[in-house]
Amino acid sequence: MGAEGLLSGAGSVIPDLQVDLFEAVQAKDLDRAQQINDRIVPLAQAFYTPPFLDMHNRMKECLVLLGRLDKAVVRPPLCKLPEAEIKRLAVALKEAGISRDGAALRTAEAAE
Repeated sequence: MGAEGLLSGAGSVIPDLQVDLFEAVQAKDLDRAQQINDRIVPLAQAFYTPPFLDMHNRMKECLVLLGRLDKAVVRPPLCKLPEAEIKRLAVALKEAGISRDGAALRTAEAAE
């Protein structure tokens, strides 16, 4: 199928996983693609849970948790996420194996 481009809010958090997934599918390495997808799923579920309009707030909070942003600022009518939800995001990042430096190193190790 291919891709001419991608518009993904999650791309600010998991660009390396998205690239690795695309490359695995292009190479028809479906086992590797499944492994990468299994890492993306916890974050996708955390990002896109209702209320849907908070998805970008969640991504910003992940960037703060990863130390890539200083703070997650939102404009009204959106509100800062509750601490319980931020903790759920931290768990999802851990499950996905995402660090400040990304996920590529772990993905490369898994491919070996």
